Amino acid sequence: MVFTSFNWPNGQILPTMSYLALLLAGIGLWIIYQVIYAIYNYFLSPLRQIPGPCLASVSWLPWYRYWFSGYMHRHVHQLHETYGPVVRIGPSEVSFISTAAWKDIYGLKRCRQIERDPKSFPSLTPHGARFDLLTYSPVDHAKYRKILNPCFSEKATKEYEPTIHGNVDGLVAKLLANVRRDSNDKSVRTNVTNWFQWLTFDMVTDVCWGRSFDCVANEKSHVCLALSMDLVSYSSFIVFVAWWRGLKDFLVELSGVEGLFVDLVRSQCEKHHLVAANNELTAEKTKASIYSNLRQAGDPLNLAELDGNLTAIVIAGSETTGFALTATSYYLAKNPDCFRKAAAEVRHAFFSPEEIKDDALRKLPYLKAAIDEALRMTPAEPNGLARKVVVDGGLDIAGQLIPKGTAIYVSQFAANRSAKYFHLPNDYHPERWLGAPKFKDDQLDAVQPFIMGVNVCIGRGLAWMEMRVTLAKLLWNFDWTVRDGDGDAFEQSKAWHVWTKSHVNLQLRERGMIYGEI
Repeated sequence: MVFTSFNWPNGQILPTMSYLALLLAGIGLWIIYQVIYAIYNYFLSPLRQIPGPCLASVSWLPWYRYWFSGYMHRHVHQLHETYGPVVRIGPSEVSFISTAAWKDIYGLKRCRQIERDPKSFPSLTPHGARFDLLTYSPVDHAKYRKILNPCFSEKATKEYEPTIHGNVDGLVAKLLANVRRDSNDKSVRTNVTNWFQWLTFDMVTDVCWGRSFDCVANEKSHVCLALSMDLVSYSSFIVFVAWWRGLKDFLVELSGVEGLFVDLVRSQCEKHHLVAANNELTAEKTKASIYSNLRQAGDPLNLAELDGNLTAIVIAGSETTGFALTATSYYLAKNPDCFRKAAAEVRHAFFSPEEIKDDALRKLPYLKAAIDEALRMTPAEPNGLARKVVVDGGLDIAGQLIPKGTAIYVSQFAANRSAKYFHLPNDYHPERWLGAPKFKDDQLDAVQPFIMGVNVCIGRGLAWMEMRVTLAKLLWNFDWTVRDGDGDAFEQSKAWHVWTKSHVNLQLRERGMIYGEI
């Protein structure tokens, strides 16, 4: 019998059959480990009492299957409808949908007992989220919140209002020109997904540095905006390799996102310095911005911290608000009665669009309800924002003992669409937020689009202003509807950390051209 052989580093020669034996032994040990792992998770794990699919309790394969499909949010929703308000999604991962879970997981009292799970978040901001609001360290997060909170206070947000109006007015002017140009062509549709992403990127960069990137004016995405949209699907793979830190960091570097956003942040800061210096010479007031507020506070962030925090603000501020505007405009188009009510409220409150101010918009209940209901139907973060229990002995979460090391979260899409908490959960009804008797048993506290606790969205006040002003001026100037089939892509959108940008094409016309005088 003839044997081939391998030369090992120490000079010894090992027959091929011995090599194969070692390989088979390794495979056998791996199989034995997996069997023991499965037996432990199913019969002995402290999570064994939590309901869920049998396979999900012993293997991560179902989790990865649904995550990569882009329909994890729908899968988890179905599991909650089957098993109840708490479901075991993986061997060491649990999803909740109850209002009690919101408080127990994200509330202030648990901020040192439950921390962000680094394996569930791709660190796509410069320096791997070590020097910004997205940091996994509670101490560092508290530090950055303290520094940035004044930039998002009610007073500061009010100073940004002229910036918001200027950008929205630019959008309205562009859309009016397009609508009038195409007034005789009934087949023309307006891709509001693109327009809202351009608008919100312009607004957030203008608020950050006092200078817009003119995406709306140019009808074109800035390179950083285009990249951040592509990272939706890319980030899903980053999560898959999160356990291998070196590979994860390499893939983030390979994407080029860090370098692009570092260049963006630093170039805009330099331009702000030049503008501010010129204004000092001419005695002009520098435009209110987040960066100007940081400078007035004594530049409390170093260069790396500026890179990370301003990048996080730009990505989050454009991505989530743009999608919320798309969703709200789509649901209003899909429900003409709701559109008429929202439009009537705005048009009767103001004689001209120039009169529209945010203080007055805050007093319009139906406008707020229309946005609230869109955020319920399609929350910006459809899957859970994972946290991990870090204390020995575990914690009681919504009546369940959760051991240390378990990833836990509230699945927003599943909670917001739960038949247990909402009447007609899959239908758009702003009236449920206005005390309508038909929806008197709805548990509105289950909806937390900006989450809560120490990690509550720092820019929620600014986001609300942007949404109110944008929708009010659009409702004052335009009618819109959606034709059969034009909303299919939106209804079937995939989602990972955020939604994919499925195009919503609306039939947009000047005020009165679709619904008559309202």
